[in-house]
Formats: sequence, C-alpha cells, structure tokens
Amino acid sequence: MGKSLFVREGRGIAPTGAAVSLAHRIEYPINVISSVAEHNDELNVYCTESLLPFCAHIDGVRFIEAPLDEDKLFDALIAQKVDLVIDVISSKRHSLIEEVLFDDEAVCLTRSNHPRIDTEMTYDQYFEEQHIALKLRRSEMNTIDFLSDKPIKPRKVSIETSSISSMLMLASTTDYVASSTRSLAKLLAPQLGLKVHAIPLDLNPITFRMLYHRRYASDEQHIKVRETVRAALPSIHS
Repeated sequence: MGKSLFVREGRGIAPTGAAVSLAHRIEYPINVISSVAEHNDELNVYCTESLLPFCAHIDGVRFIEAPLDEDKLFDALIAQKVDLVIDVISSKRHSLIEEVLFDDEAVCLTRSNHPRIDTEMTYDQYFEEQHIALKLRRSEMNTIDFLSDKPIKPRKVSIETSSISSMLMLASTTDYVASSTRSLAKLLAPQLGLKVHAIPLDLNPITFRMLYHRRYASDEQHIKVRETVRAALPSIHS
C-alpha cells in the first residue's frame, strides 16, 4: 500500500486515515465470509445404504453412500473430510469416537413366485441356489464371512453388485437369492414382491455404529445430528 496504517499516540498507537478507510472496505467481505461460515449447517455423513432410507429425511445433513473400501472411510474421518460415518465398521483409533446404534439381522430374499423356495429356506437350498453378492468388504471379508465366527463354504455367486437396492431389484425378476438387513427387507420386500427368509447359518447380529472425530464430541450441531439419527433408526422388533 505504501501508507502507514498506525501512528504512535502517547504510549499507544492509533489507526491512520488509511487504516480506517481500509477497514471500511474489507468489513463487508469479511462479514460475508463469516455469515457463510455460520450458516453452513450441513454435515457430510457417510451412511451405509441399508440405513439411507431411514435417515434421508434428516435436515442439515448431506448423506453420501459409504464407500465399499473401509480404508477410505477411516481416511475421510481422520482427515475430517466427513463429519460422521454410519456403518458396521469398528475402530480402536484414539482420534475417533465410536457409538453403537443398534443390532440388525441378516436375511435372504427371493421373489414371491420362486419355483423352488417357499416360505422357508433350508441349508441345502441356500447352497444349491444361485446368489447375488454385494461387493462390500469389511475387515477384508464379504458380508457373510464378516458375520460368522467360523468358516463358511462358498455360495454359488452369479452376480456381484455394489448396491443392495440393485440386488433386491434383480432378485424380484430372477430366481437368484439376495441378502439384506431385516429392517431394509421389511421396508422394501412388500413393494418388490419378495419373500424374506432367515439365513440358515449361524451368524452374528449386524451391529451398526456411528463413528466421528473426537473434536466433534461436544459440538452442539454434531450432537443434534447424532441424536436425530438415533431417533430415525428402525425398530426391527416392531
């Protein structure tokens, strides 16, 4: 600028006319920036597809389908590129806080007029039929292996998809077997003409969790969103 902004005045300093003029000129853009920051209330949330239909209505949140690769989830959380993750992953990282949301159950689905499967699916039928598998990997395992404490023999997989919704749509028009959470199956099976079956295997519950960076633990906006997410979750026993 080539002009002094402050001059000595007694034991202190005082702004010059140039400083006052500059302050007036930058006051408006600074206020605009501050206003944008204060009103940017939207949180970025990675959410597993199984729970998106239950949470999508929540205001002030931009939901992004959780990536198939869990390393990308953790990288985004630690770098604070996302504010919250809703998924089945668990973490012992000190910088992250983990809250258990609820337990769901894995089920399989077939079209209502399936030629071989009626209301129940037997163990033999489960391994005789062709399956649609999800490309999702957690702890470097597919969903079924992730939920089992012991090795399970491979299914006959005809199609792999990255979307549960696509899987259910395919099952509604083919003889292939799909898999889902019970809560999502309860919501979508009637609309798609699908029958819901218990998976004839000894599987653990699907535990859904919220993970977020420790810096957001006491953030009022973040707390409000976490509470709203909890209230929106399905009750699989109702």
